[in-house]
Amino acid sequence: MLQTIHDKAKGWVAYAIVGLITIPFALFGINSYFEGGGKLVAATVNGEDIPVQAVQNALLEMKQQFGDQLPPGMDDAILKNSALESVINQTLIQQKIREGGYRASDQEVQKTIASIPAFQKDGKFDLDTYNNFLKMQRRETSEFEFQVRDDLSQQQLRSAVLDTAFLPKAEAEQYQSLRNQQRDLELFTLKTADFQSQVQVSDEQVAQYYEQNKASFMTDEKVQLSYLELKRDDLAAGITADDATLQKWFDDNADQYVQPEERMASHILVSVEDPAKDAEAKKRIDALYADLQAGTRTFEDIARTDSDDKLAAEKGGALGAVVMGDWGPEFEKAVIALKAGETSQPVKTEAGYEIIRVTEVKPAVQKTFAEARADIEADYRKEQADKAFLDKAENLGRLVYEQDGDLAPAAQETGLKVQQTDWLSRVQGQGIATDEKVRAAAFDEDVLKSGKNSDLLELADGHAVVVRIANHEAATQKPLDTVKEEIRTGLLTQEARKLTAQKGEELLKKLSETQSWAALAETGLGTETAVEKLGLVGRTVSKLTPEVAAKAFAMNHPAEGKSSWSSAALANGDYAIIVLKAIKAGDTALDESANAIYSQTVGQRELGAMLQGLRESAEVVTHPENL
Repeated sequence: MLQTIHDKAKGWVAYAIVGLITIPFALFGINSYFEGGGKLVAATVNGEDIPVQAVQNALLEMKQQFGDQLPPGMDDAILKNSALESVINQTLIQQKIREGGYRASDQEVQKTIASIPAFQKDGKFDLDTYNNFLKMQRRETSEFEFQVRDDLSQQQLRSAVLDTAFLPKAEAEQYQSLRNQQRDLELFTLKTADFQSQVQVSDEQVAQYYEQNKASFMTDEKVQLSYLELKRDDLAAGITADDATLQKWFDDNADQYVQPEERMASHILVSVEDPAKDAEAKKRIDALYADLQAGTRTFEDIARTDSDDKLAAEKGGALGAVVMGDWGPEFEKAVIALKAGETSQPVKTEAGYEIIRVTEVKPAVQKTFAEARADIEADYRKEQADKAFLDKAENLGRLVYEQDGDLAPAAQETGLKVQQTDWLSRVQGQGIATDEKVRAAAFDEDVLKSGKNSDLLELADGHAVVVRIANHEAATQKPLDTVKEEIRTGLLTQEARKLTAQKGEELLKKLSETQSWAALAETGLGTETAVEKLGLVGRTVSKLTPEVAAKAFAMNHPAEGKSSWSSAALANGDYAIIVLKAIKAGDTALDESANAIYSQTVGQRELGAMLQGLRESAEVVTHPENL
């Protein structure tokens, strides 16, 4: 059943479904067993508790998306709050779904699971792989399928809101006009660096700032960890296999070692990149097929001159060997229906419209033991290593839980060595501590304050650790002498920014009154040659900073014979004077892409309004101190 479902879940549908599955993984954590359940509550929504672990998993997912570089203006505190809000919103949606009786069907759940790459073997869903994967993660099938069903139900509700949104044509055209609007701009920028020499910071100011902000000048709390490390690769290295063992493996799994059927195929392609031109493409392929049927042109001639697959066209349309599972399902369906020497009628495939010819069929061939021996041994070792890792991880997890005050008993029974990390903080570490899961576990209350072993942490597929505190160094106050230059530099920058803004405001007032850049020379702050004559620019032009673009396109239309003047403080401390000389109305013509963007925008707003309504009517109590 699942195999049939999988075979039909290809193309964009499959990719969309795979995207959906990331939500339950992010919110609930596929490694929930290894990381332990949420012992603390991050929030309570209408009486339903949200465990801290759910927020931590969402936070980890966000950080993985951003990589090492957070967006400007976003720090860990903001990111943590965003993760909390995200999980609260998910909980509100779940409650709305339960209230409305929404429920994804069994077929949808099966289809989604079958499309997840982690559960596939040779590109197809494999039940054993699925069961082994869940077993490795210590998850019950029913639990996992419940989470998938829950997520699909959420997506149904979201789609119902997003897909029914629309924007009236008149409003869309007005928005399009504003979006395409251009403005004739001129720009002069006061540089903070030019005012650095004009500001000073006394020792008294430094000391005062230090006293008022002592909490900002603390050393990082640090720990050293003792840990046990379990690696599947290490277990695999110790696995031996003689020919008799491998032969039995081969006999039991012979269907895995088959040279698949190959079909030598050629094609003539009329691609369809724009759905609006589908009818035109169909008309073109039908005309080519008519020529082929009439015998006025050969297959190879048509392929060379009229096919959109230029690489194959050079070879008369020849594609070479087509192996099932490597191509799109519609193309494969057409190829498999042909015998050697047969040519298809025009068929619609993933690439467009095609005429396909099969020139030769090479049947599947069972490999011998000798031919497949290298693959057999690799597969056997992998399976044995997987089983050994699973068994040992289960045993290790039990031991460190039952004897949570020491790693030695678990080390002795499992044959693992107790190792020790270098010093690490909440945000930085080396070795296994480069993994955020390890750092989070190290500073967990049970591990840090109660002196217990951590839960079994799976850092990657086939790599797990257990940690406990070996040494602890509390955060301490940094002496003023060690940070005074850092403070002085910060205050100098702050004062230079203030002076830049002050001079900028004075200059803006004078320029607005005179309506001329000539005032620059009078103030001694610059010359007209330093003014950037930008001309007509659009909203998304890259040469404008975000601050300047936002201000420039919010300025009032200039009065006849005059210019509009304004300013913007830049993120780097500089101060920009902006002149708007004229406005050119934008084109109102709409295309499918613009309509889709506007509908999507309205849909997102309506979804946001729904969430806001749920939030306003809900009883939500947050516990950020537990995060």
